[in-house]
Amino acid sequence: MPFSSTLEGGLDHANPVESPAREVIVEIIDTAGTILASTSTNAAGEYTVNAPRNRNVRVRAKAQMRRTGAAPSWNFRVLNNTNSGALYALDSEAFDTGTSNVTRNLHAASGWNGTTYVNSERAAAPFAILDTVYQAKELVLSADAQAAFAELDLFWSPINRATVGAFCPQNGDIGTTFYQIAGTQDECTPRADLPAGIYILGDYAGGAGDTDEFDQHIIAHEFGHYFEDRFSRSDSLGGGHMGADRLDLRVAFGEGWGNAFSGMVLDDPEYRDSQGGRDFGFNMETDNWANIPGAEGWYSEESISEILWDIYDDAQEANDNVAPGFGPIYRTMIGPQVTTDALTSIFSFAAGIRAANPAEAAAINALLAGENISVTDEFGTGESNDGGDSSVLPIYNDLSEPMQVPVCVSATAGATDNNKLGNRKFFRFVNDRTRLVTITATGAAGDPGTDAATDPDIFVFRQGAIVAAGITDGASSETLPQITLEPGTHIIEVYDFGLQSNPSTTRCMTLSIAGN
Repeated sequence: MPFSSTLEGGLDHANPVESPAREVIVEIIDTAGTILASTSTNAAGEYTVNAPRNRNVRVRAKAQMRRTGAAPSWNFRVLNNTNSGALYALDSEAFDTGTSNVTRNLHAASGWNGTTYVNSERAAAPFAILDTVYQAKELVLSADAQAAFAELDLFWSPINRATVGAFCPQNGDIGTTFYQIAGTQDECTPRADLPAGIYILGDYAGGAGDTDEFDQHIIAHEFGHYFEDRFSRSDSLGGGHMGADRLDLRVAFGEGWGNAFSGMVLDDPEYRDSQGGRDFGFNMETDNWANIPGAEGWYSEESISEILWDIYDDAQEANDNVAPGFGPIYRTMIGPQVTTDALTSIFSFAAGIRAANPAEAAAINALLAGENISVTDEFGTGESNDGGDSSVLPIYNDLSEPMQVPVCVSATAGATDNNKLGNRKFFRFVNDRTRLVTITATGAAGDPGTDAATDPDIFVFRQGAIVAAGITDGASSETLPQITLEPGTHIIEVYDFGLQSNPSTTRCMTLSIAGN
């Protein structure tokens, strides 16, 4: 289902487009459900398969793309999270194979009846989702012909809705379209482990809901998060975000990457998301927030979207004289972005791609400057743009042992999900040998909910991996006693968990580190 040619016009239900189901599994099954033969369609949606003569059979197209064995390899499936994870499939009418060649074409209908969707007839949705995945796969293969993709499940249901409340995918209550890593639980009763994968909205609700199966940029954006998780590295916290938000540097890069990656997959900078008969979005070729003070910077997903898109595309524009294409971007994401000692951000990405492409360094620096980002190292050393909150600079403070320093976090840019600029403070500790250290963050005691109360939390990272964490609930002091730190650069993150529930004032703590 295409978008209207008019921006904000939503999906053009009156003019659906038939597209081939590319590289999907096709099976010949008999009346008992036995698989008699199997193959996959080609890039044109065509298939050829040998079946027994004079048998009553059906053709089944599965919402699955699979290639096993030597790389390249992949296994992508579209499953129904409200039906025990069943794989979507489309069957033909039964027919007799006879004794000569026959042609059987399958059509997956959208289920649109002229005014709304008929949920039981929405066969096209899983295959539309897979088509965007196909394009994302092809982009990656263009940079690495031997890429081995980790298995990816995509969960869609016509009742997946943007509810606010208990998060229970088995009931369709998913909140939004998102990528989920392994190791979390839902909020169903009883709670259960949540399968990893991409969860996709599908509830039209008579026009009041939100469907994403035909929103290619949305699907490709979430595939971009899968790419970060399984090919690269992401230190992002996730959580809520909007275009003009000033975000934690990790979240800003992750969401900016997702936006830009979707544009690269579709070769289209116009990001569109349909909802309620309309659509909203933005164009990554446009300097969207240039006239809003403080909106552009290393904390802006929009700024990062535009920078990454401009590195990819070959259009020559003001401040955009760089066009290395996807290959250098891919190699940066699977190389320097994985091994950086800093947290993943636009700084670590820019440092990595500049080092590998010195001829493009000046042009990349111009893109950064155009978004009010300093030309610096992977740690953002010397960055001068504070986004309206002077407490966020420097981005990393250096720690040595023993040392005691004040720490202040703020909600100047908001505090929802504790993922905004200034909500967390970062310290760099360069360790020259294996040692035991004790790290303590102490805040003002007080009744929970008052401005004086603090609940410090501490994380210690080594190249993105959590080395230690202290997240005691409701405590005014947090201690990581006698933790072992190996040689190398460690990032220590400190924040006040209570900031998001009572963000009216800056919260200050004392951080200390001591060891032997």
